[in-house]
Amino acid sequence: MRMRLRSLGIAVSLLVPSLTLGACLERRLESVAPCTRSSVTQALAVHYVDSVDLLFVIDDSGSMDEEQRSLERELPRLVSVLASGDRDGDGAEDFRPVRSLHVGVVSTDLGAGVATPHTLGACVHGSGDDGRLRRTDAVCSGLPADGVFDFARGDDLGAFVSTVQCGASLGTDGCGLEQPLEAALEAISPADATGWTAAGYDAPRFLDPDTGLRSRAGHAEGANAGFVRDDSVLAVVVVTDEEDCSASDTAIFGDDAATAARFGGDVQLRCTRLADPGAGVLHAVDRYVRGLVGLRREPGLVVFSAIAGIPHDLVASAATERGFDFDAILGDPRMGYEETGERANFLRDACTSPSGSADPARRVIETARGLANEGAGVSLASICDEDFGPAIDGVIARIADALNGACLPRDLNPDAEGRVDCEVFEVLPTPGTTSAVTACSGLAGRELFEVVERGGTMHERCRVTQLDRATGLAGSAAGWFYDDASEERRASCGDDGQRISFTEIARPALGSVIELECLQTIGPAQEHAAVSCDEASAPCELGMFCEPGDGDRCGTGTSLPDGAGVALVCDEVERLCAAPCTNDADCRTAGLSGYVCDLRTNGEAAGTGATELDPAIAAATRARCVNPTCH
Repeated sequence: MRMRLRSLGIAVSLLVPSLTLGACLERRLESVAPCTRSSVTQALAVHYVDSVDLLFVIDDSGSMDEEQRSLERELPRLVSVLASGDRDGDGAEDFRPVRSLHVGVVSTDLGAGVATPHTLGACVHGSGDDGRLRRTDAVCSGLPADGVFDFARGDDLGAFVSTVQCGASLGTDGCGLEQPLEAALEAISPADATGWTAAGYDAPRFLDPDTGLRSRAGHAEGANAGFVRDDSVLAVVVVTDEEDCSASDTAIFGDDAATAARFGGDVQLRCTRLADPGAGVLHAVDRYVRGLVGLRREPGLVVFSAIAGIPHDLVASAATERGFDFDAILGDPRMGYEETGERANFLRDACTSPSGSADPARRVIETARGLANEGAGVSLASICDEDFGPAIDGVIARIADALNGACLPRDLNPDAEGRVDCEVFEVLPTPGTTSAVTACSGLAGRELFEVVERGGTMHERCRVTQLDRATGLAGSAAGWFYDDASEERRASCGDDGQRISFTEIARPALGSVIELECLQTIGPAQEHAAVSCDEASAPCELGMFCEPGDGDRCGTGTSLPDGAGVALVCDEVERLCAAPCTNDADCRTAGLSGYVCDLRTNGEAAGTGATELDPAIAAATRARCVNPTCH
């Protein structure tokens, strides 16, 4: 998927044309609407980091033996690719390699809380493994004492992988009432907001099985201290063949007559029968969306991957350029909670394989959808796949996205030399943080622009030098460039993708946030909080961004003054929704007083940017209403 860019604000300034006394006018005077320019500030949804904290949440119930083996087989390649940045094995870096990798493993076993079921012997009163990282035990004596598998460049990769493989082999004696979402959140949540959590972070509380109250803090600064770091990509990989049963009321796990009368007799099916948030039994998935995305200052630093109960063909058919069609997955009949009489107390399988089957993982998918909507990186795979290679490829791709920087959701209008009408600013970490650079003077290609307050602390905001395309690709100067041509961009953003790239000598500081600010001409009184109409559900209005070929979207929305019934079209030159015309009168009829019909060719109107247009488009007549003070 492409990383979402978060809109921070809109500032509109009036451009007043100057007139020289005595100048001759070639057209008659008439009222002209003022030309405005929209200054759109967006933050690339990523800090520049080179560390990854990777948490595996692994189902250790009785049906997971072969699935754990499949995961272990892929771990060497996962670590090797992250350490080298070479995704395709050709010896060249496809993304920024990981300098430091933390790996942690927790199980889905959180016990039975305040209840003590009898039919599920592995589920006992208490908190089970309690979201604590796996440490040295009798089976894997070489595991780290604090549960943090720590790899840095130059370390023995083979020895590290071997240790992680043993740590990921949890066995199959765990509780069959899996709570992967709650286990993940408890493992990596701090007790309170920290320097690395998002603004407004509200730390969740977890069950104390002795009191039945949700009064305990997460383990990020306690039992699992040191795993989550200040500036890292935080990746969570859930591996389970059953649905999540993260219970707000663990009384559902009881097996006595009173509990059966209250919740139903089939303990295994209560989690799906009572999955609706209105039942007040399971935690709403929003707890995990807010809780996980809140663990990083920018959502692009969060990666969530699920290897769970999803039909294999559905994963493939629901994959889109931007991620996944989650509604299509959740709407598929195979993903419904259908109870079957073929086996007592079981759901109909979402998928099957020679080694077993899996229940529909609806809550896990709903969490993935929520995180993707917030800007986190998300990958999905079917646990019924015998080969987990594609699943691990998805994990690698999302981590690589976060390490590389954000791909732009639409292309900009570069001039002949590849420059765009944009500024790039870098907001540096505040002094006293882990970053070595907190002043613009310490970075090449920067100048101090202003000092800003972010999250209650002051930061230097640097203006970064823009380079032309050739200089940027050659890396011969310090600065940024609009990257629509490099092979690295292709690997990260796709054949037709684009991004903001930095030359090697001008890499951003660790922990900084990159902001992109672009100017775009818009029509009168069109000050939109969101100037892009990339989604079909948000039809374009006059002056809003569009892509050539998306004319239907422009045409479904019109805000032209007194211009009811005028269907907008996408202007190929400026990529703005505009009113079509054959003469000036058409513009006046549309209610655009003072506008004129531009009957030049698109190539003539584009000027030096004509080389970026398709020849057929460049030769066509523009035939769009334009503001003469802007053109």
